Amino acid sequence: MNTGILVYCIANTIDENTFNIYGLDGINKLYLINNENLYAIVSDVDLDEYSEEKMAGKGEDINWLKEKATDFMNVILEINSVIDIIPMKFLTIFTDSEHVKNMISDNSKLFAETFVKIIGNEEMSVKIYCDLKKYKDSCMDEEIKNFEKILVGKSKGAAFFLKKKFESELDDKIQAKVYKIVNGIIDKVSAVAAETKSNKILAKEITGINIPMISNYAFLIKKENKELFKEQIDVSISDYEKSGLTIEMTGPWPPYSFC
Repeated sequence: MNTGILVYCIANTIDENTFNIYGLDGINKLYLINNENLYAIVSDVDLDEYSEEKMAGKGEDINWLKEKATDFMNVILEINSVIDIIPMKFLTIFTDSEHVKNMISDNSKLFAETFVKIIGNEEMSVKIYCDLKKYKDSCMDEEIKNFEKILVGKSKGAAFFLKKKFESELDDKIQAKVYKIVNGIIDKVSAVAAETKSNKILAKEITGINIPMISNYAFLIKKENKELFKEQIDVSISDYEKSGLTIEMTGPWPPYSFC
């Protein structure tokens, strides 16, 4: 077997339970490569399956990529349940241990600074989706009814242009109101976070959710503040779910957004 080394994460302390965890392939157990008081947590992998050439060939196999990415994340989650870590990107592979040591050495200052920030913290994710039609029906109904009264007695031509103008203004109002709510939610929960980061808005094809995502934030939360954070999100869910806002909270995750 042509063997490579897959790096899952970097640690600055080690727990013996880590070595009872199997790697991505379910065959090889994790082990350490140490340099400058930092540890790369790794496992051996078959380069005949995980080489760059193989990866290029499997680049369009979405199911394979999803399966391997899930397996990779599950290993990292299991490690992170035991110790604080800096997670690595999916399929960070080196040909030998010297290259891993060089990677640690080249990034040792950055790793040390990152550990100062993340130790004792966890990442929580909050994504907000909005059903604009539902929000319009539930929150703008009175305004729509008042406008319909204005149209009474108007000619078809006048009514057409008035309606077009009203709908454009209404869309702007809805967007402003929705984002005011979202910003209020984010500001509220940011108050209990060590750090907050805005992430990329994901398309429906990625989320698998029929309504558009309008907000995607990561929060670095002290472990002792996690329950307070969850309580505040639960209150927001209760306050706004009937008006068309779907608030999705997940975590804790390894602190990818803050490394």
